[in-house]
Amino acid sequence: METARKLLGSGKPQEALERLKKILPTAQDEWRVHELIGAAFHDLCDAEGAAQAYFNAACTDKFLRSQRGHFSNYLFALHYLPQLDAPTLIHELAVYNSLYRDVEIFPPIKRVAEKISVAFLSPNFCDSSAARFYEALLTDYDREKFFVTAWSLSAEEDAFTEKIRRNVDGYFEIEETSFFEAAEKIRDVGAEILIDLGGHTEGGATLQIAAYRPARVQLCGIGYFDSTGLDAIDYFIGDDFLTAHDETFTEKIFTLENAFAFRPNARMIREKNSRRALPHKNFTFGSLNNFMKLSDDYLAAVKKILDAVPDAKIIFRDTTPLESRQKILIERLKTFGIERAEVRRGADDFFTDYGAIDLILDTFPYAGGMMTALALYMGVPVLNLCGELAANRTGADILRIAGLDELIVTDADAYIKIAVDLAKNRAQLAALTEKIFVDKLTDTKTFVDDFYGRLEAI
Repeated sequence: METARKLLGSGKPQEALERLKKILPTAQDEWRVHELIGAAFHDLCDAEGAAQAYFNAACTDKFLRSQRGHFSNYLFALHYLPQLDAPTLIHELAVYNSLYRDVEIFPPIKRVAEKISVAFLSPNFCDSSAARFYEALLTDYDREKFFVTAWSLSAEEDAFTEKIRRNVDGYFEIEETSFFEAAEKIRDVGAEILIDLGGHTEGGATLQIAAYRPARVQLCGIGYFDSTGLDAIDYFIGDDFLTAHDETFTEKIFTLENAFAFRPNARMIREKNSRRALPHKNFTFGSLNNFMKLSDDYLAAVKKILDAVPDAKIIFRDTTPLESRQKILIERLKTFGIERAEVRRGADDFFTDYGAIDLILDTFPYAGGMMTALALYMGVPVLNLCGELAANRTGADILRIAGLDELIVTDADAYIKIAVDLAKNRAQLAALTEKIFVDKLTDTKTFVDDFYGRLEAI
């Protein structure tokens, strides 16, 4: 197993996978092998393989705590699959909740302080996609009414961590603390409201703390995009568009005017201010999302779009620097007959892509979140195919907030038609670009006021 770990660490997931399959029949800790198989499939951009591996890990693990973590990884991976529907998700969420049947929740605390105590719980407080949507909630709140603490499951820190530490009333790093002890600590500071920013990311570790109900009222969202399925979570943070089809939610909806407000970091502001729009001889589409999101249906649509615009090309940029994923996508594109494409690995210089791209073709069914908001902020329009699950509506919701409803469609034929029409009518595209309502998308003041006002109400 150690050999497989080393192969994964050196960017050789296929070799690691072959090794793991050989040792699986005789492995003592079968779940550990399945867990590594899931990691290998991730590095091979095989979402279905990853989901199955995490499910197998949950089924073969002997310990309930780690079973929950595997199942969270499985639930997260399911969202990459086109066949995921509401009945399936509802069933799997119920299975996940059953893993907490023996948890004894804490008795509710009595309110004693004048200020409302709000605890934000996250896998970490480093700069990330999610941080661009929640930063203002931890820096711009009303200190006369609220006492805000931040709880990190990681000792990892960066400049963003320091910013959060300076602004909140209390910052706690609980990496070496058990889930039960972490919940006790949150309860002991008098937290009345818990905001879980992690959900099923990072193995659902934050949910394993929330399961003890350290706060009277508990919410999840912003850092996670769908129902948690956990009885201990009372509300999911949404809006009338994002959660319009909310039959999958076990939580009540904490309905904001807008579920998202994007705050760019210093690097993004610099890149936007220095960006120069260059004339493109040939129309260029772009896809800057995690390669795991490139479904067969999405690539089939891209093929039809490029066939209809013979002089156009597309740039694919991954969110990881793995060469294995780059090579696999190149081979997949060949099977689809997609020739006019550049396949780039994830890198810090991806901001230069925005100057080369005319229109982003958002992935489906799992669309972009931060990458959609960032593209709009950088002045590049995004075309989105909107679904019914909240995870399939995030990108569309961001477009709606930015005033670009015309770029939201509900079927692949309309998606292809609009992409082709815009490629052939640059004046129409330019008009849409001018229409991007960045001020509303980045209106964190209204977002913060709305958020805390509704917290106060509940």
